[in-house]
Amino acid sequence: MWLSEKIITAQKKQPAGEMARVTGNAQAKGAGEYRGLPLAGPWGIVWSPPTAADAVVVSTTSGGRACLGTVAAGAGIAPGELKLISAGGAEIYLKNDGEVVINGKVFEAGGGA
Repeated sequence: MWLSEKIITAQKKQPAGEMARVTGNAQAKGAGEYRGLPLAGPWGIVWSPPTAADAVVVSTTSGGRACLGTVAAGAGIAPGELKLISAGGAEIYLKNDGEVVINGKVFEAGGGA
């Protein structure tokens, strides 16, 4: 009984989330090593972080861990903009002025190219 109370207390003191380095498919290493991490994100967006990305790993209500996303340092976009990129270099950029840029080709707001 005493031991289980100590374990529960120690688990409650752990932070809710941490930064971890992606080491493979659904795997990351931070304070611990995590395998089979569920990848959470908005509905309809399917993604898989590349190896060596800095991931945000959080505790879940079921007692496991999940990866919420990766750090997008140096994305070079303004607040309110969205950029989808792949490790291979494909890119879709939605800009605040209405422009859509796909792999460098600019589509003006209103449908012109």
